[in-house]
Amino acid sequence: MADLPRAARLYLASVVTVALVGGVVSLLVAPPRLQLAPEALLLLVAATIAQQFKVKSPKHQSYYTTTIFFFAAALLLRPGYAIAIIVAAHAVELLRVRYRWYIPAFNVANFVLCSLAAGAIFTLGQAGQGAGGGRALLFGALAGLVFVVLNHFLTALVIMWARGVSIARAGTMDWENLGTDLALMSVGALGCLVWLTDPWLVPLCLGPLFLIYRSLLVPTLQEEARTDPKTELANMKHWNQVAQVEVERARRFERPLSVALADLDLLREINNRHGHLLGDQMIRRVADAIRAALREYDLPARFGGDEFAVLMPETTLSEARTVAERIRQGVEAIELRLSDGTPVKASVSIGVALFPSHGRNASDLLAAADRAVYQAKALGRNRVCAFAELEGERLRAIRLPSSSRREAS
Repeated sequence: MADLPRAARLYLASVVTVALVGGVVSLLVAPPRLQLAPEALLLLVAATIAQQFKVKSPKHQSYYTTTIFFFAAALLLRPGYAIAIIVAAHAVELLRVRYRWYIPAFNVANFVLCSLAAGAIFTLGQAGQGAGGGRALLFGALAGLVFVVLNHFLTALVIMWARGVSIARAGTMDWENLGTDLALMSVGALGCLVWLTDPWLVPLCLGPLFLIYRSLLVPTLQEEARTDPKTELANMKHWNQVAQVEVERARRFERPLSVALADLDLLREINNRHGHLLGDQMIRRVADAIRAALREYDLPARFGGDEFAVLMPETTLSEARTVAERIRQGVEAIELRLSDGTPVKASVSIGVALFPSHGRNASDLLAAADRAVYQAKALGRNRVCAFAELEGERLRAIRLPSSSRREAS
């Protein structure tokens, strides 16, 4: 936990402390009842299994259908059982995946607080009332809303203080993320109400749960279809689709747009001397350096084996050269070490082209940037060149297949 900022450490300690105090108080006020043990065991098994099926979104956020069972335990059982289910599900996951200790501690504390709040709301709504009915539906929905919003808000705060980003950029309060968990809570609330009226109908809720889990996989599959697996940059099929849209927008509104093409220098020499595994590692490090040098709205892609294309909307040629120079410096700073300690360094030659001066579509812009790359290599490599048409020569068109590759140079 020493690697976290002081504000994040204080926040984590506060959440865990409040959850501990709340759990102890709830156990004293409403101790577990033995007759609810079978239901608790059933929910514990379901939650533990669901916790093993994590879906990671393209924004590096994780979804679990486990929250349905945490929520159901909060509504149907005494707080002690709900806390035990939350702790057990996370403990079993730790046997498979080793996290830094404060991550599961915060997650457990977060869900404990959400469960206590949701359970208190539902219990209040059920006081003096029979099972089911419109009142149970209203308070079940309200409990689900509080569970989701509180869970996401507590998570947004830890991201804000741990990573130094605003709540808006943390992503957990986006409607897409909130909507997904609200859908999960609606299934959980439905299952609880069905359980209170006729437990034999509860298995009917498993169908919607399965469909929700499958739908969570769709964004990840879409991202994989447009991403280069080795570098996690966009592939050229996706880059070309976005580039065509941006070129049309630049033409319509007469806005600047630039394209850069970066070619890793002497990759073949690295492969021949040190092996392709080190060459692949170098390609990934270069991709990381390119990603770090770009702005939020730039789009990098792996163009071929050792080439990378960058689309820069709303960018003049001068601004594009500045970005390209940051890329060049970032790659120049890369240093891999062999087993004997020998350093292996890298460099890139980068060409830059401007719309519409150097091309009126994505293919022509890449052709111009490619010409500029050759000019950079002719001048000694490891430099940035803007396109300058040579007298008596004509540009060759560049096709944009998703699997395009060029021999390393």
